[in-house]
Amino acid sequence: MHGVQVDSDYILEEKPLVPQKVAEESHDPFPPNRMNLDIFSTESSPPSCYEGISPQAEEKRAIKNWELVMRVLKLSITFAPCYLTVGLAVFSTTFRENTWFSWLTSSIASSGAAWIKWGQWSSTRSDMFPEALCDKLSILHANAPAHSWDHSETILESSLGLAKGSLELVFDDFEKEPIASGSIAQVHRAVLEGKPIAVKIRHPNVARLIEMDFRIMAGLARIFDYIPAMSWLHIRESVEQFSHTMSAQSYLNVEAHHLEVLNHNFRNWPRVQFPRPFYANAACIMESFEPGSIVTSIIDQYNDLADYINIGNFQGYLQCAKGGKLKKTGTPGFIEGHDVMPVAMRSFIVTTGLGLYLKMLLLDNLLHADLHAGNILLDFHTKKSGFDGKVTLVDAGMVAQLTEDESSTFVGLLSSMGEGDGRMAAKFALQFSLENNLSTEQEESFCKDMATLFDERCRGYGTHVDVGHVLRGVLTLIRKHQVRIDANFATLTINILCLESLASQVCPSYNLLDSARPLLQSYRRICYTKYGEPIPRHKRSKLANFWLSLKYLNKQKADRKFFRRLQKPISWRVAKQLH
Repeated sequence: MHGVQVDSDYILEEKPLVPQKVAEESHDPFPPNRMNLDIFSTESSPPSCYEGISPQAEEKRAIKNWELVMRVLKLSITFAPCYLTVGLAVFSTTFRENTWFSWLTSSIASSGAAWIKWGQWSSTRSDMFPEALCDKLSILHANAPAHSWDHSETILESSLGLAKGSLELVFDDFEKEPIASGSIAQVHRAVLEGKPIAVKIRHPNVARLIEMDFRIMAGLARIFDYIPAMSWLHIRESVEQFSHTMSAQSYLNVEAHHLEVLNHNFRNWPRVQFPRPFYANAACIMESFEPGSIVTSIIDQYNDLADYINIGNFQGYLQCAKGGKLKKTGTPGFIEGHDVMPVAMRSFIVTTGLGLYLKMLLLDNLLHADLHAGNILLDFHTKKSGFDGKVTLVDAGMVAQLTEDESSTFVGLLSSMGEGDGRMAAKFALQFSLENNLSTEQEESFCKDMATLFDERCRGYGTHVDVGHVLRGVLTLIRKHQVRIDANFATLTINILCLESLASQVCPSYNLLDSARPLLQSYRRICYTKYGEPIPRHKRSKLANFWLSLKYLNKQKADRKFFRRLQKPISWRVAKQLH
């Protein structure tokens, strides 16, 4: 839940410790010190303040050449099956996709945090790598190794300034077995002053190992750049963008400040929240333990219920989509998980997910960069007046801070999809290109292929555009034409693909593009001139955000109307099955 540590784009700046009010007055178990971070410089961002003292400073001695040599030798052994058979992988598609990609994934999984993070990050970059490789690398998101309890205990005692073996005097309870583990840190559940909390603790020596591995990666990338046969892997571009993204990934207080800012941005959204950190340093975070279930587990429960009904068991149960009450059923026809999920729950999941994405994109210019369903918790209960729920997003180690141009350019791409204009979409995609060295002929070829793609898959608003199908096609063309795009573009695209996948499982008839139409069209009118040039934020009308808020209310009204219509045929279908 809270345990998948991801990367960050921000550089840590620590300020000197300053006095705080005397801890004894509030019976605070933590030392009376404060550590401040300045990562964001926007006026609306909250200050970042955490109780506690920093742990012992990490060893700053320079990495010796012999240490790098030993690390290279170890990695050479680990990756031996891959580089010894790379020639066969280049010429044999079957061997490459069925065997070599699996070997590469296993080698990466055994090579430490930096390589695992690179594999996780690369699994989302279908614009750079073949989809078969991305599918193999995606398994790196799970089953990360955990460190020992002794290390966790040592870090906490050092961080809190406690005597050895005295954690039990501070915490009411502390589970020694982690509830989750990622490549950077693992998470324990604890109880402090009667309240459950989540404690994330960094793995030992991870920062130093990451620094060594990045040096090795950079050297390998330069070598691969001169090998024509390896160009299809795009290693150099991947490492360059990845190293930028992970510049501060081993500092957990960076993640804590991301949580502060995201909570601040959504302070007026009572049904959307993030864990609230109350203590953090480079090696650990203490934050609120948020109730709820992972959305994927809820979907699986309804899929299992549908399967149970579909086997024809006359004692099975069908959850009525309207009332949420369990009723016995006979032997119904084939149904799916979303058919038995209450409509109110389906509405809440898909509309809240799209709404928070659009808010981060259109208003905040700050995006939670890992919005897959495993990082979305749903806490809900039904009552007589209907469904009541709350969404919590966890694991904010990686965020994308967008420039105004990046935000408006991606909105332009989505708006082009709404208009069914492939050539315009291609121009917006090229604006995300890094060091674009494409010739005029190459750009024209890219635009032509995009126009063909849109003719086949994207006719615009009201034509039931499959957003995921279109965006995957766009990423394929980007890879085909060797268009190098910025990491933020990939993050924006991958996040909306995750939301589209979630919506398709919960409510297949709900169209993300059509639902976002009022906001996308208004944003273009507000933020672009009639000639298509973006208007700088400081020159926009002061009523721009207010107008977008009104349009969001229009979107909510349309969504309610959509799900009311959906309610009737589903209830009729359920009633038919019950008889």
